[in-house]
Amino acid sequence: MVENSSENNIAGRLERLPQSTFHLKFALMLASGEWAESLMLLGNGAILGLVAATYGLTGNLQAYYFPGFFFMGEFIGSIFFGRLADARGRKTVFLINQALFGAGMIIAGFMNTWYLVGIFVFIGGIGVGGEFPLVDSYGTEIFVKKKRGAWLAFIYTVAVTSAPLIVYIASLSANTGYYSFRIPLWFMGAVGIAVWLIRFRLMESPRWLETHGHLDDAKKLMDKIENEVVRETGKELPPIPEVAPSAVKNPRWTEMFAPDVRKTTILMAVFMFFQSGVFYGFVIFAPGLLTVSYPSSDPLGIAAVIFSGFLVGSVFNIFIMDKIERRTGIILFMILGGVFGSMFSIASGLDESIIFGFLTSFMLWNFSNFYHQYNAEIFPTRLRTSAAGFVYSISRVSTTLIILFIAIFIGAKNAFGIFSFAWIMILICAAMLILIGKTSTGRQVEEIAN
Repeated sequence: MVENSSENNIAGRLERLPQSTFHLKFALMLASGEWAESLMLLGNGAILGLVAATYGLTGNLQAYYFPGFFFMGEFIGSIFFGRLADARGRKTVFLINQALFGAGMIIAGFMNTWYLVGIFVFIGGIGVGGEFPLVDSYGTEIFVKKKRGAWLAFIYTVAVTSAPLIVYIASLSANTGYYSFRIPLWFMGAVGIAVWLIRFRLMESPRWLETHGHLDDAKKLMDKIENEVVRETGKELPPIPEVAPSAVKNPRWTEMFAPDVRKTTILMAVFMFFQSGVFYGFVIFAPGLLTVSYPSSDPLGIAAVIFSGFLVGSVFNIFIMDKIERRTGIILFMILGGVFGSMFSIASGLDESIIFGFLTSFMLWNFSNFYHQYNAEIFPTRLRTSAAGFVYSISRVSTTLIILFIAIFIGAKNAFGIFSFAWIMILICAAMLILIGKTSTGRQVEEIAN
C-alpha cells in the first residue's frame, strides 16, 4: 500500500509500477480492438476488388468508393468517440465502438446492392473511428514513460498480424461468387463482437478519473492495481516519483484551440491531413498496381507477402521506439518509405516488386507506430482523446479526398505518379515537424503538456 501523503499522486503511482502481467493483460485488451479495426483498415484495398467485381463497378467509382465509405465513417467516429472518451471515460467508449463495428460489418455482408454494402461499412467505420486515438491515448496514460513507446509498438504488432490474414482470406474467397466479399466482412464482424465481449473486463483510466475530479475512485483503482503487481512480483513498490498533477477540469471541445494547446493541434491537423496519403495511398492502390503489372499472377497473394512487411517492421519497432526521439523517427521512416515506395513504382520484375513493396511496408509501419505514440502523448490528459480524435478524423477525410484526387487526376494504375505525389506530402509533413514539433520520448505526459 502507499503512504497517505503520496496516495493522491496518481501519475507518480502509475510511473513507479514495474513491468508486470498487469501491463501485458492491459496491452492485449487494447490490441484486440486494434486487430479488429486493422482487418478493414489494411484489407479494404483487397476487398474493394471483390466488391467491384461482384457489382461490375469500373473506373473512378471502383477506385475510391468502397474505402471512402469506411474512412468517412471513421471521420465521424473519431470526433464523436474522441470527445465522448474525454467527457464520459475511456471504458464507456470501449463498450460501444466494437459492437457497432461488428454489427455494421455483419449486416453489410448480407446486403445485395453496392451502395447498401457501403452504407453499413460506413456505420462500422463510425464504430471503430475512435479506436486508434483512444488506444493511443489510453496506453499513453497507463504505461511508464520509458516503455510506453515499446508497449504501443507491441499493441500494433499484434494488430498488424491482421493484414496478411485478411488479404489471404479475401484471396481464398475471391472465386466463391456471391460470397466473395461477404466472407471477409462476416469474419470482421464476428471479430468485432468477440472483442466487444472481451472488453467488459477493461478498467477505467486512473489519470482520466483524476483530471475529472474523481480522485477517490482513482485512488481505489490504483490500490487495486498496486496490490495486483505486488502479489505478482513479491516485492514492495519503489518510492513514488514527483509528478506535477494534471489540472482537474472537464474542458469544452473547443479548448483544443486554447493558447497552450493551439500550436500542437494545428501541427497535428496539418500532419494528419498529408500523412494519410503517404500510408494509405500505398495500402489501397498496391493490390491494383500488382494486378496491372502482373495480370497472370495472384495479386492478392503477392499483396499478402508485401503487407507482411508491416508485421516485421512493427516487431523491429518495439526495440527502437523508446530509443529514438519520436519526431526524428517519424521523419526518418516516412522518408525511407518514400524511397522504397518509389523503387516499388519503377520495379521491372515481380521479384523486385515484392522486395521493394515489402521494404515500403516495413518502413511505413515504423513511421505509423512513431506518429501514433507522438499524437497521443503531446496533448494534455484533459483533452487527449478529444484532440487526438479530432486530428485523426482529419486523416480520414483527407484519405478519401486524396484517393479521389489520385483516381481522377493521376490514375489508380499510375504507380510512378502516385509515389511522385506522395513525395510532396512527405516533404510537407517533415517541414511541419521540424518547424514546430516538440520532443516527447522518455518524458512524463504531464511534463510534455506543460
